Amino acid sequence: MTQPSGRAAIYARHSTDKQALSTSDQIDRCRAYCEARGYLVTGVYKDEAVSGKIRDRPGLDALMADAREAHFQMVVTEDLSRLSRKIGHISDTYDILSFLGITIETVSNGSVSQIDVGLRGTMNALYLSDLADKTRRGMKAAIQRGSAPGGRTYGYRPLLRFDDRGEPIRGLREIIPEEAEVIRGIFTDYLRGHSLARICEGLNTRGIPSPGGGKWYSSTLIGTASRGTGILRNQVYKGVIQFNKAEWKSHPLTGERLAVTRSEDEWITVDAPHLAIIPIDLFDRVQREMISRSSVRKAVVEERLRLSDEKRQAEENARIQRWRSRQVTRLTNAMLFFSGKLHCGWSGKKLTALRKGMYSCKEPNCPICTVYTDDIQPRALKALRTLSPQDILTGYQSPELEAKRESLRARIAAADADTTKRRKEIAAVLDTLSDQTRRVEIKTYLENKETELRQIAMRRSVAVRDLRFYSPNEAIAIKAVAKAMGYIKALEQDPMDHKPNKLLRGCIKTVTVNKTSLSVEWIPTELVKLLKEP
Repeated sequence: MTQPSGRAAIYARHSTDKQALSTSDQIDRCRAYCEARGYLVTGVYKDEAVSGKIRDRPGLDALMADAREAHFQMVVTEDLSRLSRKIGHISDTYDILSFLGITIETVSNGSVSQIDVGLRGTMNALYLSDLADKTRRGMKAAIQRGSAPGGRTYGYRPLLRFDDRGEPIRGLREIIPEEAEVIRGIFTDYLRGHSLARICEGLNTRGIPSPGGGKWYSSTLIGTASRGTGILRNQVYKGVIQFNKAEWKSHPLTGERLAVTRSEDEWITVDAPHLAIIPIDLFDRVQREMISRSSVRKAVVEERLRLSDEKRQAEENARIQRWRSRQVTRLTNAMLFFSGKLHCGWSGKKLTALRKGMYSCKEPNCPICTVYTDDIQPRALKALRTLSPQDILTGYQSPELEAKRESLRARIAAADADTTKRRKEIAAVLDTLSDQTRRVEIKTYLENKETELRQIAMRRSVAVRDLRFYSPNEAIAIKAVAKAMGYIKALEQDPMDHKPNKLLRGCIKTVTVNKTSLSVEWIPTELVKLLKEP
């Protein structure tokens, strides 16, 4: 029997959940590569649906942790871009592994040297830059041809047409009459002097779903002035398409995408009269009305700020005092991620703070008895690192969450049944009406029934959205773990960082402390909610 010539770890990664088979294919190719060279595979590490621009990845972090424990002598991956597409990150990874005496080999090019890291790292970084540039140029060309690149805009739906080769023409849109009527009503009511809150209340009362499918809020209407977002600011409603208003940049450490507004001279504007819903003069009058209302609000704010120096200083001193008091309270009682979550593994009782940095269950003869923050904190952080996507998916199978899903399915079924029933009622009434029936009464009856149907549809939409939240897939679980790992890494660098302590504390149900071990019970729904954090 041939002896293995070295211990190898396999690493695989793909960027989107549409490449589900990619990771397994990569692993198969890496295994074949190892078998051909007589390597013994001691571990397989993977990151699914995670961009190569992101540093903090569960699979890669686990690989680097095992590398420090000398579990393998080489890392085998399909291509250097699987480890990272950022030249700085791939260089750091190479340096750390080289320091540990571990080599990198790729299926495509074999052993990786410092020169390969420099050249291929640069090529991968240029690939990302070139891909973004091609995407922008493609969208610019499309918009100049009259298409509307991007996601769905309220009031429009995709228009399916084909070119001479039979290929679908992307980016074409047509107006949805029902939603266009809602948009006209919003503009008209705003110009009549109605407040944003009043307009939203009216839409919600009538059961008209918002662009997101739920309730209407003021921010949906007013948006952001600097970026020209919001229904009342959207130029497309007057027949003008604007593009290139914002540039998306990735944070160099986290890979998080951030929107940066471009200067107006970089915006691309194309006339699209076929998409106009609002007359130009009405749209422009609404813009002037928004500026006028903003000026009034600004004047009110300025008036409130005209306080005497003495009073303003007194208020500032009081505010600072309150802030300092809160800081003291947090530092002693409720700042750390495990505060209020500690339980004794022997007695089962909750551990309470005796004084700063000391906890006890106060149970006589307890072998654990008293524990200290300096001892618990590093053990708890290590326990947090064991979180996996499967923990989240398993947590979602609890009887409580299954009952929640069943309740939501029942709400959806009830809404469907209620809709069918009311439509039958409307049909029955219309069948029995004679030509002499007063039209005003018919119109009033139908409008009332239509409002009821919209309200049912909105309730159903909310239930469908909630059911989707309580039924996450593996890709969502992986992203939630990656998000949590980012906060855990922040605590490893600064244990007193307030934000990650606060967010992780909300995700933890209990931290059970034993003499030599410590375990964490997570709240899976709160972990998924971390994805909403910026």
